[in-house]
Amino acid sequence: MSEPKVPDQPKTWPVAVAIASNLIPIVGILFWGWSAFALIVLYWLENLVIGARNVVSMWASAIVGGGLKIPAALFFSAFFTFHYGMFCFVHGIFVMAMFGAGENGAFHGDSMLDLAGAVRDLFAAQPNLMIGFASIALWQIVQFILFLVRGDAGRTNPLELMGAPYPRIIVLHVAIIFGGFVLMALNAPAAGYVVLALVKTAYDVAETRDKAPGFSGRGLGSKQTPGGGDDTQRLIP
Repeated sequence: MSEPKVPDQPKTWPVAVAIASNLIPIVGILFWGWSAFALIVLYWLENLVIGARNVVSMWASAIVGGGLKIPAALFFSAFFTFHYGMFCFVHGIFVMAMFGAGENGAFHGDSMLDLAGAVRDLFAAQPNLMIGFASIALWQIVQFILFLVRGDAGRTNPLELMGAPYPRIIVLHVAIIFGGFVLMALNAPAAGYVVLALVKTAYDVAETRDKAPGFSGRGLGSKQTPGGGDDTQRLIP
């Protein structure tokens, strides 16, 4: 007599953590006076944290897999740092130019290229933004731990991980920035900014629920076998 099959346990706690971390910006908007600019800057900083996690994930995958993954991690992590860094830098300039000019206590730099100075001024003017940033960093740490304990490090490779963050940040931030433009044009109240934060929350919850940990779930090159197993196509041996 075969033993009854035990159903998979629902992965509810990562979803709960995703919701909790996304509640911080909503609290900031409703009770701490965060502006659309502060919210978008916080989400831009999240991109930087995601990039850092991606580099660490590349090396975790290389260490677990060994072999050619180690030199691959060296090359792709360096290339990713340059390419993704330039992407975030240009994105940051756009955010500062479109939303930061004239922001009270937020942007005082002589040049839009001074992203670090702009962020420093914003955090000095609104210290409680650090709580939001800490929640973002904590969630990315949780994501990395899940990436390890669920075996995603062994099923992915540095090449897969290199391109994984881009779809998320492009789709999500185009929606957020476009929404920010609409709300500023309509002079919408804080409730409008809450809608932006809720859109971000829904996106993160859906991503956490529907995909395995790690940026690409089972890996960008993976596919389900007819028996339900995971047949990962490794681009690098």
